[in-house]
Amino acid sequence: MGIEIDPFALTRAELRPSQPIPVEWAMGSARPMQVMWTMYAAPLILADSVVQLLRSHGFTGWSLYDVAVRDKQGQPIPGYSGLSITGRCGNIAWERGVEVPRSRPAGIFPVWMGLFFDPESWDGSDFFMPAERGGYVFVVEEVKRALERAKIRNVEFTPLNQFERTWKV
Repeated sequence: MGIEIDPFALTRAELRPSQPIPVEWAMGSARPMQVMWTMYAAPLILADSVVQLLRSHGFTGWSLYDVAVRDKQGQPIPGYSGLSITGRCGNIAWERGVEVPRSRPAGIFPVWMGLFFDPESWDGSDFFMPAERGGYVFVVEEVKRALERAKIRNVEFTPLNQFERTWKV
């Protein structure tokens, strides 16, 4: 992404670009994947086949923005869009994380397990993010299963109660 733009605002659907966002494919396999991650933490770039899959299932809580993907030689690669998440839940209740000891080469250190939010704060969307600023993207089980059945690669799912963090709040 060569122009100055807030990647979190793109992902959180807080920014609607008026022109395609340039995306330079820099790493990975010999061919672009169906789901591309950027050098930033947040934006996800989806191949048209993934977009069609999401549409065919009627999943909610997402929208698209235009991107201009270029390969490692600078040649255009058509058929991709940026994913914005419009669904929301309340803020993460960081204090609800459960402290667990983890053995590391340098000793035993704590991690905190879980990303928790008030279920009443969730708008019911299939794709959603916490209201607080950040890049966590949550999906319902049906989205996970659909992507797995379609053998979409380069995406990983972590149950919210299995999410680990190393910082204490």
